[in-house]
Amino acid sequence: MAAALLRAGVTTFTRSIKYHRPRGPFCLGGSCGQCLMRVDGVPSLPACRVLARAGSSCQRQNAPLGSVEADVLRAADFLFPAGLDHHHLFTSSRALGRVALELARRLGGLGELPDRELPPIPGRAREVEVAVVGAGPAGLAAAAEQGADAVVIEREAAPGGASLFGIDPGCAEPSWVEQTARALGDRLWLRSEAVGLYVDATPLLAVQGPQGLTALRARRVVVATGGVSQPLAFPGVDRPGVYAARGLVKLARDHGVRVGASLVVVGEGEELIHCSRALVREGYRLEALVDAGDEPCPAPADLPWRRARPLRAKGNPVRRLVLDDGARIDCDAVAIALPPAPLHELASGAGARTRFQQGGFAVEADERGRTDVPWLFAAGRVAGRGGGQARDSGVAAGREAAHG
Repeated sequence: MAAALLRAGVTTFTRSIKYHRPRGPFCLGGSCGQCLMRVDGVPSLPACRVLARAGSSCQRQNAPLGSVEADVLRAADFLFPAGLDHHHLFTSSRALGRVALELARRLGGLGELPDRELPPIPGRAREVEVAVVGAGPAGLAAAAEQGADAVVIEREAAPGGASLFGIDPGCAEPSWVEQTARALGDRLWLRSEAVGLYVDATPLLAVQGPQGLTALRARRVVVATGGVSQPLAFPGVDRPGVYAARGLVKLARDHGVRVGASLVVVGEGEELIHCSRALVREGYRLEALVDAGDEPCPAPADLPWRRARPLRAKGNPVRRLVLDDGARIDCDAVAIALPPAPLHELASGAGARTRFQQGGFAVEADERGRTDVPWLFAAGRVAGRGGGQARDSGVAAGREAAHG
């Protein structure tokens, strides 16, 4: 749905909950919550995760006074330049406080209730020895070490994870991904997402997929959930027209959609270089690469490199980036290329410890993939071993899980 809208030139998908600022898709992977829309009467669905079908109805939301393109409540930023603390607004008067609270309830929130009662979600129960969450290089490598009584859960329509982007050096080859996925057969659950991992006598995974909700009992679980793109903090980064670089690569590869012709790519380290080259391969023209990292990166001769920090993104959608060195760069969109943050929540919610590293919190796991939860293993980027280390990490975790 998001790809179809962007192809049609729609960049503002919704408004933010509190200040009603315009919002458009950022990560294009279902993790940032900036493209929530009302689809077929159901509110707050991530447009980047909903399949566009003939006859579907798609509506933008969170604009109670006006339209999504021109919401009157956008004036909150100007009326409250120091920030709006609605918890203490008009609390000196009990009557005014109640009025303010009621207004906050009516003007905030995420969309409106569904148009109709939703049908029950069909459910089923399964039991396996090992469940692998994620079918990127690490997850596929872990699954290849298992026997017949194992399943692999992947929320995308195809396996491969980060290897599909052509960004991470040393990642798995497409031929190996295809061969491994074929060997798994129906044990590979595509378009299926592990939405919960619960600690019980036997670990229980809640898996939402095409067949409904599956209560999956597994004696051991390997988490290989990879990472998620993250933004860089500067004014205007939350505007429509600022995207994750990996998201733009995915958008072009999966749907043949580009968000314009020219980009400014902002980021740091090898991620900035590799993402920029991937975007060039997808047909973008790069106006500039802005190295905003704390440690300067060697400038590649084949890319329009500059060392600076972004001061502000301007326009809706963004059409200009202002840098602290005085440069004002016109573009069709801005891409952010920072190291992905490990998607640790499934593992940490089950009790696994995490540690902070570049990009976010990674699950603490030893060289064999063991966490401090006896039945839980971690591999790949979620364990701080992305790129060329992911596959080897998956092999080690898979072998350990196979032997209990």
